[in-house]
Amino acid sequence: MKSNKILVVFVTLFFLTTVGSVSYICYDNFVNKNITNEVEKDTDNDTIEELDINSRLVQTLYNKVVLSGDSYYKYFMYDSDNYVVSDASEESKLTLAYFNLTNKNFVDIGIEELNNTVLIPGFSDYHILNVVNNTVSFIPYNSLLVAYQDLFGSDVTIDKSVPVSIDSYGGIYYVYNESLDGYVPYMRISGETSASYYTGSVVRAEKSNKEIVVYEEVKEIYYDDTEINHATYVYTFNIDDDGLYSFVSRVKE
Repeated sequence: MKSNKILVVFVTLFFLTTVGSVSYICYDNFVNKNITNEVEKDTDNDTIEELDINSRLVQTLYNKVVLSGDSYYKYFMYDSDNYVVSDASEESKLTLAYFNLTNKNFVDIGIEELNNTVLIPGFSDYHILNVVNNTVSFIPYNSLLVAYQDLFGSDVTIDKSVPVSIDSYGGIYYVYNESLDGYVPYMRISGETSASYYTGSVVRAEKSNKEIVVYEEVKEIYYDDTEINHATYVYTFNIDDDGLYSFVSRVKE
């Protein structure tokens, strides 16, 4: 009788252990399969697509952050080979925004009641009002703000205390005028010249579900057409939930 009880207990324990093991194996396989599927799904969603470098999308994004034409000052607004917008100076971002303005964003206004000179931080001499035919080319604040937000995102704002530089040597600055709610140009009687110039072209572009990356080959050319330096720079643009693009960085490869 005692032996039968022991046998029953043993069989019961064996049954429970077997069922538990099978259940765990099934559950573990189920969980691992789900995890694998999720990883594969994420991988599929983040596939890299090669873009036509001459496409309207690629060229539009590229031209937003690089000046047209070949010159020594082509990239002057980038104060580093590893330019990241989140760490960049306000002056450099304002310069980028300025070069995304079009003719319709400028308004000719009279010079009455405008200061003839201003002192720009970092300069010991004054900048004078940049007058052409008794008018100046005025930029309404909202026009610059639209270009600024188009580049860097709709939730960013402009620091109005920072003047807008439009060349590398401080020759012309646009200074915010509170009473007009816009920017007035002032110039410095000086300049710089160079015996070399920069040229750049897009050589590759890629798109994922989160960003577009544009590769640019940059060359520095001496006046006699001798190549001095060359490098590749990578421009990254984020894509938000609305399908809009914002500039993130320009980094030397």
